[in-house]
Amino acid sequence: MESSRRPDPSGIPLRRRRTLWGDAWRRLIASPTARLGMAIVLTFVLGTVLAHFFWPYDPKTDLDYSLKLKPPNLRPTAEVPSIHPFGTDKLGRDVFRRVVHGGWNSLRVGVISVGISLLVGGLLGLLAGFYESVPMTPGERVGLTGGVGLALGAIPAWLAENPIPAVLFAIAGGLGASLSSPSRSRRWLLFAGVGALLGGVPALFVSPYTAVVCALLGAAVGALIAFPLSGSLFSNIVMRLMDVILAFPSILLAIAIVAFLGPGLDRAMIAIGFVGIPTYARLMRATVLSLVQRDYVLAAQALGAGHSRLIFRHILPNTLSPIIVQSTLGMGSAIIWAGALGFLGLGAIPPEPEWGAMLGDGYRFLTSGAWWAVTFPGLAIMLSVLGFNLLGDGLRDALDPRLTR
Repeated sequence: MESSRRPDPSGIPLRRRRTLWGDAWRRLIASPTARLGMAIVLTFVLGTVLAHFFWPYDPKTDLDYSLKLKPPNLRPTAEVPSIHPFGTDKLGRDVFRRVVHGGWNSLRVGVISVGISLLVGGLLGLLAGFYESVPMTPGERVGLTGGVGLALGAIPAWLAENPIPAVLFAIAGGLGASLSSPSRSRRWLLFAGVGALLGGVPALFVSPYTAVVCALLGAAVGALIAFPLSGSLFSNIVMRLMDVILAFPSILLAIAIVAFLGPGLDRAMIAIGFVGIPTYARLMRATVLSLVQRDYVLAAQALGAGHSRLIFRHILPNTLSPIIVQSTLGMGSAIIWAGALGFLGLGAIPPEPEWGAMLGDGYRFLTSGAWWAVTFPGLAIMLSVLGFNLLGDGLRDALDPRLTR
């Protein structure tokens, strides 16, 4: 067995250097639950990726009515001259091939939607938690107010089909944070009027009614960015916005967003990602609030470290453990939501294969005995979610040594 010590030039044995991530990896692979989860996840990921690139499939040409709803078979027969280990569906398409290629869409929804939730929610939670405890500098106040103006101004800009108003609102927010006015009421009226012009004038090229709506939205955005932004106010606004999103049932909110944007896999990714934003924002904020008062952060602050160094050097790396675990568990939830939207006809557009859409197409044939049309897509959803959940549990134990026995 290889020794854990190695001699240095002076002949004194030195202990092999160990890292926190190396210890976490050893704890992870030592867990049977984590190994099972990794095996399931790797099987699905490698199978779908390799099939997507090396086993071409065109769902628009995959059609054979002579093989409609044939049960699974492992050898050719006179009635079914080809092999279909998962049977065929209502159009004579091979269920096995569609399950394998449908995994590309379902897993892609999970990855991209979790990425949207993590990027937006994580950034909002990081800034909200940090500036709730640390005072803003004038430059940061200008940047944050400009970012708020850009995000809120994107709504009238989208209605006006013109990106310029969003940029103008960002500039107005930055100027508002850097300038002072003698009266708060006059400041709000001034910014509301400017916002109405920025939102309404570009929308005149669409229609007068759109211009009126955009002007009202622009006035509201202008009044909001007129507030003197502070760290506690920014954190309050972000968290109350997260509370509003959480007040709606998640699946109903996702359905409403997809119904508004229109069916399609890309819209489903956006809807699922939007619904997951509050989870990551609240988790990140709570983690940052617990880290800001740690001794090493206070010491770096006392030595004159800037806010960007505090955030990205000392705080952000220490938030990765809970975020990684939540992202892994969120993958399973995103796959379930993608399957639910596909089952309702709001996900992948037929004939594109997707596990939820395959369930929606096949459940009506259960009464005729075609159990295989829903069993195998359902098993794919169940096993993939199980794999990510087991992996998430293993990561939680591996990244937090206090949970190990």
